[in-house]
Amino acid sequence: MAYESKTTEKEGAGEDTFIKTVRKNYERAIDYERENREECLDDLRFRAGEQWAEEVKRDRLEQRRPILTINRIPQYTRQVTGDIRLNKPAIKVRPVDDGADKDTAELFTGLIRNIEQQSMASSVYVTGADNMATCGQGAWRVVTEYADDDSFEQDIRIRRIRNPFAVVWDPDSQEPTREDAKYCFVLQPYAIEDFKQRWPNASLTDFEIDQPEDWVNDWRDGEQIIVAEYWCKKPVKKKLAALPDGSIRDVTALTEPELAQMQLLQDAMAAEAGEPSVPIRFRDVDSMQIEQHFVNGAESLEEPYIWPGRYIPIVPVLGEEVNVADRVVRHGLVRFLKDPQRLYNYDRSAAVETISLAPKSPFVASIKQIEGFEDVWDTANTENHAYLPYNPDPAAGGPPQRQPAAQVPAALVQDAQISADDMSAVSGIYPSSLGQESNETSGKAILARERQGDVGTFVYIDNLAISIAHTGKILVDLIPRIYDSERVIRVLGEDDSEDLVTINRFDPMTGKMINDLSVGKYDVAVQTGPSFSTKRQEAADSILQFMQTMPQAAQMVMHKLVKNLDWPEADDIAETFRKMAVAQGIEEPDEDKGDQPPAPPPPSPEEIKAQTDAAQAEAGIAKTEAETEGVQLESAQAAVELALTNGTLQRIVESYVNQILTGSLGAQPPPTAAPQPTQEQPPPRAVF
Repeated sequence: MAYESKTTEKEGAGEDTFIKTVRKNYERAIDYERENREECLDDLRFRAGEQWAEEVKRDRLEQRRPILTINRIPQYTRQVTGDIRLNKPAIKVRPVDDGADKDTAELFTGLIRNIEQQSMASSVYVTGADNMATCGQGAWRVVTEYADDDSFEQDIRIRRIRNPFAVVWDPDSQEPTREDAKYCFVLQPYAIEDFKQRWPNASLTDFEIDQPEDWVNDWRDGEQIIVAEYWCKKPVKKKLAALPDGSIRDVTALTEPELAQMQLLQDAMAAEAGEPSVPIRFRDVDSMQIEQHFVNGAESLEEPYIWPGRYIPIVPVLGEEVNVADRVVRHGLVRFLKDPQRLYNYDRSAAVETISLAPKSPFVASIKQIEGFEDVWDTANTENHAYLPYNPDPAAGGPPQRQPAAQVPAALVQDAQISADDMSAVSGIYPSSLGQESNETSGKAILARERQGDVGTFVYIDNLAISIAHTGKILVDLIPRIYDSERVIRVLGEDDSEDLVTINRFDPMTGKMINDLSVGKYDVAVQTGPSFSTKRQEAADSILQFMQTMPQAAQMVMHKLVKNLDWPEADDIAETFRKMAVAQGIEEPDEDKGDQPPAPPPPSPEEIKAQTDAAQAEAGIAKTEAETEGVQLESAQAAVELALTNGTLQRIVESYVNQILTGSLGAQPPPTAAPQPTQEQPPPRAVF
């Protein structure tokens, strides 16, 4: 089918230049990696069981000689991937600057856990690690997808790349994550009909005359055509805006009036919040734009897609690399296991061949001894006879004798064992690490031996952690660009507990965004260790040992022990124990869970005695005060009587009346009794 171009002449010329650049970059990258790719392909075939050279295999088949493949390779690669499955690397986001905070970092971490769960990332990582351990290179990718067919919201997903040869990197890149690469190819085969359906106007065979033959072979495979995603970095000018809330926005597409309107909006928000206006800072920067092109080797198939992030979203995971002069030799576990594996296969095949060529264990007898019993002796090696009769023959010197069976040469057995030992020495994985019983008996000695086995292959686990950390960087960079509107997202805790959180919500009371993922800078660390369920079991075992050592602490940690046990309704049982601990004053009450402060404990006998003594002392003091008040009362009565006799009562009454008139009597205590008038004095009413 001829390609009907709809581009202008200028666009067509630009397209031609672009395709030439793509070809040049592809050829250069393939030439640089050709030896590594050939060796990697042989490693994959060898692990899959193709362990005999074709000419050797053909000769042995013609000679009807055994060709055994006792494939011991997978157990070594599974040792690496098994460790990865047991000790899953986890992405942890951490704040970097004062614009970031721990709560938002936890929100990033929980969202990344959800992205990994929805993407089945554990399978993605193991596929890449399996290719790395086998041939020295693997890869996966980060993509964006619409959440639903009827939605404009997008989600981020992690997808695997099964074929390790599908990815071709810029040979000038130096970093193990290839984040410094200028371009990258991801090759994908399409069936001819699928290709025509997606790109109906594209050409299948429209290659230039001077195009090299191997280029055609690289891009055409029988009934399939190879389409390449060409990821490249393109230099661009960008304008950035630093907002007062600390967020950085790309405002390249905005015009000058729109930028001015942006400042006016910020001023209005600040005035409404009663805060001083802060000018928006703008900056022009030289940056890189990530573009994705689809090409079939002859032309671009569609318009380029501008990737929203700043990293090429392809993540390599590489094995060991050795610099040899101006080239890099890359390999996995299988590369140097092949020779001892071939020797092992040869030794086992030779042993089987020796046994198969040896005659079966026959009887040696004279003709006279078996005369008349030929039918029994003819079936002696195929039927179970209760006895074998024979005729006595003095010349034979005894009854018929069975000859010893053929023996496997000891050299073949010994050489096979040496080959197996060589495989352990080359890989660094010894039989004890593969489950074979060793001399170690104590727990510490066994753990030390296992640790030594892990060290031998830790380079692969560490390289995987580096790649997963780079995946985290891609996600942290991409999340604010994809999850950029108000929406509800699901976040996961370390124990896979779910929570729904609203992000990018505007708070009219404060004029600020709540859970704004674009504010602040964050980096990524990877924690490698057992899964959360394994950690729970280990925690339960440790708590149980602690309780056995300190039984008096059982009530303090019982609810924590039950919570870490894999029981049905373990959380409910643990909550019951926790409430009991709160009621006893052992555990601090949690207001969010409706806990009430514990009732005060009953007084001890010592406290009761002290309270009794204090009460008795107070009673004695009260009695003394009462007696003192009685004496004072008697003195007051005597003074009244004396006043009555001395004529002072009238002056006292006059003083009280004056206080009443001036309003100052309220501050004085009232008299206890009204004095009785005497004949010598007029009554008090005479004063009025």
